[in-house]
Amino acid sequence: MAEKRRYPVGLQTFADVVNLDCVYIDKTEYVYKMAQSPSKNFFLSRPRRFGKSLFVSTLKAYFEGRKELFKGLAIEKLEKDWTKYPVLRLDLSQGKYFNLANTLDTLEFILEQNEREYGIKGNKSDSFNRRLTAIIQEACRQTGRKVVVLIDEYDAPMLDSIHKPELQEQIRERVRDLFSPLKAQSDYLHKVFLTGISKFSQLSVFSELNNLKDMTFDLEYEGVCGITEEELLTQMKPDIEWLAESMGYTYDETVSELKRRYDGYHFCKRMTDVYNPWSLIYAFDSGDIGDYWFTTGTPTSLIEILREKDMDIPELEGLETFLARFDAPTERITDPVPVLFQSGYLTLKDYDRESDLYTLGFPNREVSTGFANCLYQYYIPPVTGTKEQMLKAYRLFRVKKVTLDDFLDAIRQWYASIPYSITDRNQNEQLYQSLLYALLVAVGADVHAEQQTSDGRMDISLKMSDAIYILEFKYAKTQEEALEQVKKKDYAVVFASDPRPVYAVPMNVDAKKRTIEKPQVERLK
Repeated sequence: MAEKRRYPVGLQTFADVVNLDCVYIDKTEYVYKMAQSPSKNFFLSRPRRFGKSLFVSTLKAYFEGRKELFKGLAIEKLEKDWTKYPVLRLDLSQGKYFNLANTLDTLEFILEQNEREYGIKGNKSDSFNRRLTAIIQEACRQTGRKVVVLIDEYDAPMLDSIHKPELQEQIRERVRDLFSPLKAQSDYLHKVFLTGISKFSQLSVFSELNNLKDMTFDLEYEGVCGITEEELLTQMKPDIEWLAESMGYTYDETVSELKRRYDGYHFCKRMTDVYNPWSLIYAFDSGDIGDYWFTTGTPTSLIEILREKDMDIPELEGLETFLARFDAPTERITDPVPVLFQSGYLTLKDYDRESDLYTLGFPNREVSTGFANCLYQYYIPPVTGTKEQMLKAYRLFRVKKVTLDDFLDAIRQWYASIPYSITDRNQNEQLYQSLLYALLVAVGADVHAEQQTSDGRMDISLKMSDAIYILEFKYAKTQEEALEQVKKKDYAVVFASDPRPVYAVPMNVDAKKRTIEKPQVERLK
């Protein structure tokens, strides 16, 4: 059997990864590129658990001149000088910011760490601004070199207080005060690097830092965090081989499943495939391809925003928008799309040069299934107990132990069991479409919503191993109208090259019974 290597599960410090001989995907070429850039100030946005902290730690080791840690890596051949700089690391991911007291304690702790490094006895009565200024100037004086400032998860305080406007404003004032020396002390600074998820305009970081280089969508830095497909298939080939043997898969089957589950992130117009590093590392360490990233946090606050804005999960798949919508600095998070993108629940799926439009969507099965489960639990009370019944019905249908009619009957019963209080909120076909789509995604079906055709968008397409089903929803109308729309707009043409037969399934909602009529399925090809 192939040898299992050591994986950096839970490690975010570059020195620990190297010294413990763990698998490290070489990102040091990006470190050198940053160091040689004429830009002084950098910002990088990537989703949570995507390797930002490890990259910050790698930068710290490099700027501290710790050449011994980079043996055998790309930068060893690139760097000749290995100049040692004083490095300040402000890691705002260390605390929780659910109240002002915790916020002040965390920021105090971060400053004290850096003050001790340079023998400074900080005065707690001084402002954060004055204390950071003193640290920067003293570090420069003691070493005779300009200072490197690395700020990890700069936006964590604002994200933690997202639904408490008054608290968030208080926190903004403290964080804005902390960051203000980044501009005022520019003459003492060599490089400034910030990571985070979102851009908060009221912090003034993005307007005040001179010549800020935003690496987020930069072609040169698209693979700076995460694991590109090329890195997976080269640097992690031994890990794939071990995982394949462990799971009883072929090598190609393992690659295919890893891609389906963890791939799909894109961070520039080139659409280079980037895999979720957290999930890959956990899969290789555990010997099983499971869902790991989504379980580290559920976006209930985002789903609340979705409900407030009357947006449903089908609208998010294939959403077309301009860059300004999901990359612009914000003062208050009122639009779920930027946060869903920046958090990693949505990613770039396509880019059209002529219209300058981006298409967004869920990156992979791990995210879409996890998000649908979260959405389903939020909308449908667990007391209904219907999800497990539908999971069983779907799996039986998938292995052909029940017929299509049986499966559709299970869907009709599921609709009928949904509490009146849920379906009464918004009686229209979009609600019934959204609920079923979330359920089908949650049970692992190969399902798509609002798939675009030359003459419209089909509500739901469900792909099985032996057939494709087009589900067209109508509310208080007729099945004939639903079938007519599918045929008139020729939705089936999308699947013309697919050898599987295609069926139209009219989903007409009975307004009184609050479920669908028994569908009269029609074969289209």
